[in-house]
Amino acid sequence: MASVLADATRAKVCVALMDGCAWTAGELARHTQTSPQAMSSCLMRLEDAQIISRIRQGRHQYVQLSDERTAKVIEFLGSMVEPRQEKPIGYRQVRADQRLRYARSCYNHIAGHLGVDIAQSMQGQHLINIEDGSIRLTDDGLHWFAHKGIALPESRTAPRIKACLDWTERHFHIGGSAGSALLSYLLDHQLIVKATPKRALHVTEKGTQWFADELNLQIVNPTSKQ
Repeated sequence: MASVLADATRAKVCVALMDGCAWTAGELARHTQTSPQAMSSCLMRLEDAQIISRIRQGRHQYVQLSDERTAKVIEFLGSMVEPRQEKPIGYRQVRADQRLRYARSCYNHIAGHLGVDIAQSMQGQHLINIEDGSIRLTDDGLHWFAHKGIALPESRTAPRIKACLDWTERHFHIGGSAGSALLSYLLDHQLIVKATPKRALHVTEKGTQWFADELNLQIVNPTSKQ
């Protein structure tokens, strides 16, 4: 695993796939500025290591991360790396970096500054407990999800919540089935929308009001979603 992820191109591919979407080899080649031949070899190595899986649909073939456990490993490794102080490459790149740091999808949940704010607000309202590197949904939290119409998997026990250490904020955000359900709800109700660059999330005007009313969060999008 270490040798596979040590390659810069393969690492970039894994980070790109953290948006939870399926990508074509061509899209990944353009994203990483790699030749199609080199990308083909890269994807074969990742598939052999069971980091990615392939999906065929008609004449097209897509790749995605194999499962949430793999995404958890990549997110954790990212949190272990000290952020590099790189010189900004133009205003457009600075804006893109700001969007990703503020709110982005992490496989199937919300990461970045917004993700951490959500977790801390829910903890302050006793909807979750964060303790010893883990998150537990409280009875009040279960009621809150049900009252808001956020569907959680049916289970005799509290839904699984993973505490993901955010690699830009260095605090926990909510993962697992509860994090996935929350992201789906927010997207379905257009409280947040997918933006550019890929993985970036933008809080809509309606979403700004929702976050203020439900979680007492003041949203300040860093830039326009465009």
